[in-house]
Amino acid sequence: MAMRKFVLLGLTLLGVLTVHAGDGDQYLSVNGGFLFNSTLNATVGYERELSYSDALELFGEVGDRWHHNPKREGIYSDMFKKDYYWGGGVLYKRNLKRYKNATLRLRFGPECGAHTGDYFFAVEGGLELNYVFPSRVQLSVIQKNQVGFFHGDTFRNGLLIGIKIPF
Repeated sequence: MAMRKFVLLGLTLLGVLTVHAGDGDQYLSVNGGFLFNSTLNATVGYERELSYSDALELFGEVGDRWHHNPKREGIYSDMFKKDYYWGGGVLYKRNLKRYKNATLRLRFGPECGAHTGDYFFAVEGGLELNYVFPSRVQLSVIQKNQVGFFHGDTFRNGLLIGIKIPF
């Protein structure tokens, strides 16, 4: 009888120690959206979840600002006048609230890249809401705030929508 209790206790401890909720999960994230001031943005990243629903993301982004000409209406070929940027960085995502099938995270971290040939360093922050489907694919809505240094495009704020595909 004592041996049976010992084995049962051992199996219970083994089960408890090996259970994790998203700890170490890896995702490929693809996001797109609009940023203030008339900017299209696309982001691709690699995310790894940490303990307590926190995460780290290594990402790259591209974007382009369009210019409106009041003399012309509609879409025309010189609307995007080479006012593009690209960059990459690392984000730490701190879990603020965990729901049944969703998480709300605070995102912040450094970024560097180039804007029309001028290099920049930026600090990014914002909020991220992820909804997890039964297949572990996540739908994410990201509110992004970015403050850049060393170039004329100082502030970028906006909303991105995307998906995260598990590895």
